[in-house]
Amino acid sequence: ACFSEKLGYSCCKNTKEVVYTDADGKWGVENNNWCGIEDDCWSTRLGYPCCKSTTKVEFTDSDGKWGIENGDWCGIKTTTKTLPNNGN
Repeated sequence: ACFSEKLGYSCCKNTKEVVYTDADGKWGVENNNWCGIEDDCWSTRLGYPCCKSTTKVEFTDSDGKWGIENGDWCGIKTTTKTLPNNGN
């Protein structure tokens, strides 16, 4: 699931081309409809952005490793949390 589903729009299945970005996330277009481009960061589904530059772990919980950027929590990307989707 991606952020756009809670807003009534499907997740982009094929496109990764960002047409528009807002506070909710990155948007693409498929079949002439808006769709949400899923960020590859686990924290976005929890309402927090991915850390852009920091790799310093401030806190770790069952979701993952957390850092702080610009005074806000952010998710530190790890390759171990990513599961292959086998093209589905």
